[in-house]
Amino acid sequence: MISQRLQALGVAVLLISLGSVRIAEVAAAREEDRVLSGVRDLAYGEVLFHFFQDDYFSALTRLLAAQARGELTHHATEAELLLGGLYLSYGQHLLAGEIFERLLEQSVDSEVHDRAWLFLAKIWYQRGYLAEARAALARIKNRLDVELEPERQMLSARVLMDQGRFDQALTILEAWHDPEAQWVGYAKYNIGVTLVRLDRVAEGAAILDAVGQLDLSNPALRGLRDKANLALGYAWLQAGRPLEAKAPLQRVRLNGPFSNKALLGVGWSDAAVESFDAALVPWMELRQRSLLDPAVQEALLAVPYAFSRLGADEQAATHYLNAVAAFDVELSRVESSIDSVKAGEFIASLLDAEVLDASGWQWRLAALPDSNETRYLYELVASHRFQEGLKNYRDLQFLRGNLDRWLQSLGAFDDILDARQRAFDQRLPLLNASLARMDLGEIAGQLENFESRLAAVEGARDVVALGTSVEQDQWRRLQRLESQLSLLGDDPSAQELRRKQRFLEGVLLWDVERDYKVRLWREQRSLRELDAQLTEARRTYRQVDNARSEWPQEFAALTERIALLEPRVLSLAAQIGETLAQQARYLEGIAVEELQAQRQRLNTYRVQARFALASVYDRATARTDPPAIDGNSLHQLAEAGQ
Repeated sequence: MISQRLQALGVAVLLISLGSVRIAEVAAAREEDRVLSGVRDLAYGEVLFHFFQDDYFSALTRLLAAQARGELTHHATEAELLLGGLYLSYGQHLLAGEIFERLLEQSVDSEVHDRAWLFLAKIWYQRGYLAEARAALARIKNRLDVELEPERQMLSARVLMDQGRFDQALTILEAWHDPEAQWVGYAKYNIGVTLVRLDRVAEGAAILDAVGQLDLSNPALRGLRDKANLALGYAWLQAGRPLEAKAPLQRVRLNGPFSNKALLGVGWSDAAVESFDAALVPWMELRQRSLLDPAVQEALLAVPYAFSRLGADEQAATHYLNAVAAFDVELSRVESSIDSVKAGEFIASLLDAEVLDASGWQWRLAALPDSNETRYLYELVASHRFQEGLKNYRDLQFLRGNLDRWLQSLGAFDDILDARQRAFDQRLPLLNASLARMDLGEIAGQLENFESRLAAVEGARDVVALGTSVEQDQWRRLQRLESQLSLLGDDPSAQELRRKQRFLEGVLLWDVERDYKVRLWREQRSLRELDAQLTEARRTYRQVDNARSEWPQEFAALTERIALLEPRVLSLAAQIGETLAQQARYLEGIAVEELQAQRQRLNTYRVQARFALASVYDRATARTDPPAIDGNSLHQLAEAGQ
């Protein structure tokens, strides 16, 4: 800042010494007279730049700083809306709610009013206040823009669904102008599943059947179609109607993410009507797939069960033995995964390859690390509960990194201040000398003298005084010639010279009289410009003089501020570190809980397989003509039965 002020003063002094400064036209003075559109506050434009770059944390901090500095004169309302949305994305529901309620109390246009009610309804819904959310949605008077109107309709349907008003929710969904929209399909799916759980199977089945027959050409709806068919099939199975269950289950794509459960369900629909040979077809296909899927684990028991019901005890025993062995291997891996998660390795590995930017609510984990834990937890990691927890963990990591960078920056700020202090100390003698040589009073006196002389010229209409140097020299020579000719008296030879002298004098007076007004205007303009330059020089002089006297206090204040910031940043870093550890323990607890559930399921399946083996063994030994089983198989069967 000091060097900039010195440079400005140096330029001003140089221009004054030359005596001819041109004042640049200030474009900003005319800018206010134009009709502006779009972003009118530079600070708000910077906020939007970071926002649309998905750098939400920088957008939030710059927005708060701009508000504190009063830099959002033209965008105060829009900035408040954006701030509320950013708070909402970081889970700060109370702060966001206060902002939207404050906006609603103010006199704002209808568009902002409706958007504020929508955001407030989202806050109420996320906090579980369904009646308040519905009331807020009812306060929206006009149709929202193309991005927010679907969100409004979806939120209205979700509120009604959570209140048990399924018929009203369906009315909203059916009335939507684009019934093929993805969010409409998901909403109908949720309604169908909920109705089935409420034992309104026929109503739920009708909705799920419609969703389960959506157009397969839409890639975004293929997964939803599979989910609906799967839910419908299992709904019919649980209702004891296996024949109706088979058709929707067979509509599930064979290579889709829901194919394993569908294959299992198709098998059970056949088994329910005693068609075990048909049930073996999907189950045998299923047992070849990854054992990580619970459907595949169940198939390991379903296959020997079908063989047993068909009277093929030898094949049943073999498959039970294979199932027990597979369950033992998986149990060992699950135990190892539980130990790894408890050691804190799993959560850290999830974000090892992630860039810790501030992408906010849109962030999703792009890929899973290749480890034993992720083999068992991929469904958990994909769940909303875990994703939200992981997002919070990632945000905390980002904040910790941000504070670490600030700690480094504080050290750099100290170095910058020291460098500026040294530069100030080096330049201060030169500055003092320059200010001492600068006599603005003398310059002002000269300017006043010029103004007085010009006023006298104008008052006396001394046209020659404004002539050029050549013209003034000619005028002086003609005046001397006139004086010399007057000494000759009435000498006839002098008459012709006097006539020529008067003629030349008249010509010269004609010329300077002709240019007098233009020359007078130019001189007056030059004096006005010099007066403006002198005023600017005085202002710059005062700025530099003030900066010279104020810098020591500014330096001390900045040094103190940096010194106070360091313990504050360290305190915040410690708080974030503790919160980060708590969040890691929370995520680890969820993961361990899921792994323990898988361990319990595998243990249950293993016990069932062993009891089934014992039952097969008992039947085999009780028969008069037992099935042919080799010695090794009998030995394995006996060990498994124990």
